[in-house]
Amino acid sequence: MHFHAMTVGGLETNCYVLAADGPDALVIDPGGDAGEVLRRLEAHELAPALLVNTHGHADHILANAALRERYPDMKIAIGREDAGCLTNALKNQSFFIGMTVTGPKADRLLDDGDVVEVGKLKFRVLATPGHTPGGICLFADDLDGGPALFSGDTLFAEGVGRCDIPGGDWERLVESIRTKIFTLPDDTKVFPGHGPQTSVGHEKKHNPFVGEDAED
Repeated sequence: MHFHAMTVGGLETNCYVLAADGPDALVIDPGGDAGEVLRRLEAHELAPALLVNTHGHADHILANAALRERYPDMKIAIGREDAGCLTNALKNQSFFIGMTVTGPKADRLLDDGDVVEVGKLKFRVLATPGHTPGGICLFADDLDGGPALFSGDTLFAEGVGRCDIPGGDWERLVESIRTKIFTLPDDTKVFPGHGPQTSVGHEKKHNPFVGEDAED
């Protein structure tokens, strides 16, 4: 299995490249540095069959256009409520990074419970609104030996996504984390949109915002 995490763009977004068998790859959140992402794919003779954006903020979609130009058959997927962000610079809030970001529209709109598959890779979509209305996470029961979650900007290592920007909703974020993420196995590895890897069990115990000692 090929698994690679790279930090891209001015806001240091985690972009993930995965492939289980053959050249078909899944790319999650290519938020910048398109050349680096392309070089990684080419160096390992991979071609992205699917690109998934965990949400529509500019720092998670910036390289969509470049990847689609290089791989015109690649499909793009995003949570249904964030679809408009891909083509609208105001909705994706690219002014925060001093740019006007637009790109291709989504080929697939994802809803809670949908299944995403690329080769032998298989993920269940968890709708986790709060950071954005259409934020999603991708959960795999078994990814290279154990459960894994790609959490976007919903949950970080001892942190959570900000809700003080348009579309943010603190109560929905807390509900998403506690009902969708904290119900997963404690040993689930969490690969967030920014910062280091963590686990569900660690966040349940130690996250100061939503963990067991957090104030409601």
